[in-house]
Amino acid sequence: MKKLAIAAVAGSALLTGIVTASAADMAVRAAPMAMAPAPFSWTGFYIGANIGGAWTPDNGGSDFGPLFPPFAVLPPAVAIPTIIPGQLDVLLGGGRRSGVIGGGQIGYNWQVNQFVLGFEADAVGTGLNGTSGTASRTIGAPIFAVPVTQTVTVDFGHIEWMATFRGRAGFAVDRALFYVTGGAAVAEIGGSTTTLVNGPGIGLPPAGTYVATNGGHTTRWGWTVGGGIEWAFSQNWSVAGEYRHTDFGNRATTFDIPSGLAAAPIFFTGTSTQRLTVDQATARLNYRFNWGGPVVARY
Repeated sequence: MKKLAIAAVAGSALLTGIVTASAADMAVRAAPMAMAPAPFSWTGFYIGANIGGAWTPDNGGSDFGPLFPPFAVLPPAVAIPTIIPGQLDVLLGGGRRSGVIGGGQIGYNWQVNQFVLGFEADAVGTGLNGTSGTASRTIGAPIFAVPVTQTVTVDFGHIEWMATFRGRAGFAVDRALFYVTGGAAVAEIGGSTTTLVNGPGIGLPPAGTYVATNGGHTTRWGWTVGGGIEWAFSQNWSVAGEYRHTDFGNRATTFDIPSGLAAAPIFFTGTSTQRLTVDQATARLNYRFNWGGPVVARY
């Protein structure tokens, strides 16, 4: 009887242990498993705005040709009537110019593993002046007791707006994207070319400044290349810094040299060639749609 009681107690303890272990095991298996966070993805459409600065390097050309009209000096300025001939000279172009630019962009990214491919189009308005060309001469003794200076200045207009259509390729490190970009560029070159001749104030032409203006706009195509860094500070917003170099080739500009004479107001019509290149650095803000899509994996 005593052995039977001991066996019953032992069996009850064993059964209690099995039940307790099974319940604990079920509790462990029933606990929800933590989900790993989805990897960040750059895939999706985006729109944005940009602002920055642009500059044209000192890359102007030079042109040799007639730049100054002849004029006559009469008594009593000189003892006898004197003709000062026109002059051949070099119109030196160039000069670094800078201005503010701003506009917007739209594009699409597609991420494969850590590589990001995409395309982007942007357009900006600019306050960027074009290059200019100048030449001058001074005539003094023995003709003039006080030297007389004439100056010719040709302004080659300004870039009113630029637009680009580019591909992009980058490498993503989570929320940071390092990329290069390049493609086609187009710009509207506006304004007018103005030639100034300062009359000597003695004889012909009379004293004064004579202006000949050549107006007109031109649209030019070129290419652009650059790169940047973009950082996503939220699921839908990112900021970027970008630098690009754009080349619109050579532009030939026609200008008139005025004579200051009513009978023949134009002394000479010339052509000057300038190279149109623009460097720019911009800060960019983008809003992305459908961001957070899956990262496509390729093995």
